[in-house]
Amino acid sequence: MAKTKAAIRHELTVKKRAEQGTRPVRRLRRQGLVPGIVYGREMEPLAVSVNQRELTRLFHSKHGEHALVTLRLQDSKSWEKPALVHAIQHDPVDGHVVHVDFHAILLTQRVKVKVPVLLTGESAGVKQEGGVLEHFLREIEVECLPTNIPAGVEFDVSAMQIGDTVHVNDLTPPTGATILSDPAGVIASVQKPKEEKPPEEEAAAVAEPEVLREKKPEVVPGGETEPAKGEKGARPGSAEGRAGEKPAEGKKEK
Repeated sequence: MAKTKAAIRHELTVKKRAEQGTRPVRRLRRQGLVPGIVYGREMEPLAVSVNQRELTRLFHSKHGEHALVTLRLQDSKSWEKPALVHAIQHDPVDGHVVHVDFHAILLTQRVKVKVPVLLTGESAGVKQEGGVLEHFLREIEVECLPTNIPAGVEFDVSAMQIGDTVHVNDLTPPTGATILSDPAGVIASVQKPKEEKPPEEEAAAVAEPEVLREKKPEVVPGGETEPAKGEKGARPGSAEGRAGEKPAEGKKEK
């Protein structure tokens, strides 16, 4: 059974930054600030900076990067924008956020966002039969008003047996939202446990070493034998063989 988790709106205070470029940006980061930009319809892009700790706290919340954020401009009582995080850049070494893009939106217009799929409960096939629960599709795309963006869609896997599969069309659409992901997409399935081979079978599966056997001499026409390749020796009846033979008894050498 699918269940929708309601979204919570977060607030962030941003500060307008006049200087741009590599040096000013590095200076901001040393001060614990993250450079960013706010853009959207009916507004000029605005270069801003935001407190790194507040931004990290937002991303580590249950709603993470999918959260609906209310941006407030420091030293301004009237500037306020609902926004979604559009893009994030991380430092490749320490993983810290080094830049963020905010997309200012209108609360009256539907948006397309990706939300996580969360599996809850313990599968009967796993608990009773030792199966393995595989979680494949971890996000789905939905379309809804910004105020209806769900924090996630939960699915209870308690009734799943070995061989059962959950697809996107098995999920209950979040309130006020339409699921856009492929209905046939596989969310999760319970697989049979892998069978381990007994030690005897594993030992039998090991290839036996090849036994080298002595090569027999080849038989040639006339009843004579041909020495095996690599062996030395003259063939009986040949000139070389006759040279070392003794004369037959009863015959005298001339």
